[in-house]
Amino acid sequence: MKQIQHFIIEKDIGGNILLIDDRELLFQMHTVLRYRPGDSCVVLDGKGAKVRALVKEIDKKHATLELSDLEKCKRPVERIRLYCSPSKKPSTFELIVQKACELGVDEIIPLIGERSQVSELKKTERLRFIMKEASEQCERCFLPELGACITLKDFLSKKPGGEILAGDVRDFDMKLKDVEKAATVNILIGPEGGFSKLELDAIRKAGGRIFSLGDNVLRMETAAIAAISVVRFG
Repeated sequence: MKQIQHFIIEKDIGGNILLIDDRELLFQMHTVLRYRPGDSCVVLDGKGAKVRALVKEIDKKHATLELSDLEKCKRPVERIRLYCSPSKKPSTFELIVQKACELGVDEIIPLIGERSQVSELKKTERLRFIMKEASEQCERCFLPELGACITLKDFLSKKPGGEILAGDVRDFDMKLKDVEKAATVNILIGPEGGFSKLELDAIRKAGGRIFSLGDNVLRMETAAIAAISVVRFG
């Protein structure tokens, strides 16, 4: 028996029939996963809707799915935003994006600071594809958002709601594991080399707190994944 696969298809799935003509999705379904008429899957729209789907027709150019059992998922009360510096190695930020989605982050926003080696985000469509695949793997009803690049200065001047927590291994206020959970948390991860002293002071002045994950100096991607895990699961 074939495992029930989850697909995020950003279309209206409120009807009885869904037509698919996306070549990449069809390649995955028809060629890679070898879906055939009579096979089942679960379709999500990335906005909270979820349905069971029965493949009626499928080939390399199109597929017809019969939909049933529409379900509206409840959005989690807790929200996590990750503000993280892009890396000069695209694969590093791609790994962060993938694991952040798997761990339940709601928004990912590239953060540009004094020591950032990259000031803009490239290949955003690839990043969104990675986010979609990671969300399908985790069977998430809500697709996380990828925000535009923002400087730390602009972030602090337009402070979002919720707790602001920035990581630093040397100049910190508390261990992250000791922070009381808040409904909305903004996690700030600096670039290679971390935040400067001036930046840490500015974060504190804006009401943020500086946390440590332990005594070891972590790579940016390790710090991001570890911080999300502690905030998400305690």
